[in-house]
Amino acid sequence: MSNVLQILIEQASEKADNLARGMANTQQKLVQGQDKLNMLQTYRDECEGGMHNKASTGMTGQQLRNQLAFVGKIAQAIEQQSREIEFLNTTLAHQRTQWQEALAEQRKFEALVEREKLKQAKLENKRDQKMNDEFAARIYRVHTAGEPS
Repeated sequence: MSNVLQILIEQASEKADNLARGMANTQQKLVQGQDKLNMLQTYRDECEGGMHNKASTGMTGQQLRNQLAFVGKIAQAIEQQSREIEFLNTTLAHQRTQWQEALAEQRKFEALVEREKLKQAKLENKRDQKMNDEFAARIYRVHTAGEPS
């Protein structure tokens, strides 16, 4: 039984490790996505600032429309990136739950192994105690049988 439990522990450990690697990968993508979002927001702010500066110094209607369309495209990219980050956050939360469940399963199997070890140790101690009691009884019998009455 212990070998089976050891195999189950190894499988649960491998599963937890794989899930942890998946979480790390998702976390890395999340950081990269957040960096990209920050870059897009900064770029949009710079474009809007530049547009206001150009508008104050003189800008044709066509240039203004083009600039507004460009800023609109950046806003769409920001929205799409925000949805990607939301998706990654949801994915990470789900992966974290799966990882915690895998660790709990591994701990459950480890607890079973530990209980089995304790059970075996108690049985061994009981056998040792029984042998010691029998040995002491024999010595007592031999000792009392050898004494003159």
